[in-house]
Amino acid sequence: KRTGTRRRYQDDGISDDEIEGKRSFDLEEKLQSDRYNSDLVKIMDGKDFTLEYIQREGLRDPIIFKKADGLGIKMPDPDFSVSDVKLFIGSRRMVDVMDVNTQKGIEMSMGQWRRYYETPPSEREKLYNVISLEFSHTKLEHLVKRPTSVDMIDWVDNMWPRHLKERQRDSTNAIIEMQYPKVQKYCLMSVEGCFTDFHIDFGGTSVWYHILRGRKVFWLIPPTPQNLELYENWVLSGKQGDIFLGDKVTISFLFFFLSQQKLLEEHANDNPKLSYTGKPIVKWPKRVGYTL
Repeated sequence: KRTGTRRRYQDDGISDDEIEGKRSFDLEEKLQSDRYNSDLVKIMDGKDFTLEYIQREGLRDPIIFKKADGLGIKMPDPDFSVSDVKLFIGSRRMVDVMDVNTQKGIEMSMGQWRRYYETPPSEREKLYNVISLEFSHTKLEHLVKRPTSVDMIDWVDNMWPRHLKERQRDSTNAIIEMQYPKVQKYCLMSVEGCFTDFHIDFGGTSVWYHILRGRKVFWLIPPTPQNLELYENWVLSGKQGDIFLGDKVTISFLFFFLSQQKLLEEHANDNPKLSYTGKPIVKWPKRVGYTL
């Protein structure tokens, strides 16, 4: 659960022990556990991920593409850095940042985030993670193209009034300025050791990821009725920092997602480094018995 509490970076002097929700389980121990496997994941070639495939199969299982060939994506060069992100979106852009230990949010300017990111690990007092920098309507937008098949099925592109989307001028996600669901292109920036707790995106929307540099680790839980009930109880308990949800469900899956691999999934996760993602708003039939 990601709570709504948010502070400014310069006010972030409260110790972790003073904040309810600090994680008490050992994440490294979970990574080494043999309890999880990767049987749920489907490996595909990009050329096979077509609109016809999606219409026939739905988006029921996580899919990994080991190469970009055939997907129609466009990405910055692998040496594209956080400093480059700052140049393309502006040093004053305010960024939502998560405190990894408490899963609570603060705000930094992009300039502050770049300085934090480039601080040697031994000198960082806390672990911070950026998972929601939406960069449509910035210069960075022109360096990233999502998979062609994703363009074909996104409700924002296919159903939302086009004149409203074209009216959008503000590059931030300020609700008062938003003319359409601005959720199509995100840049995630994580230092080593970052963790994002289990969550469901936007009522179960599907997500695509491309890791530009580094590695991400995902835990996935099939959305069976039993698992969804366990998830609901876990969220409502207020004890997410004490209970690792992957240990409570009947089955969960762990897999490592390396630089230059692509993923389409319905999701929950953990992260080191720099990646691009988007949340196409789509709905396809789930596997029988699954409801989101």
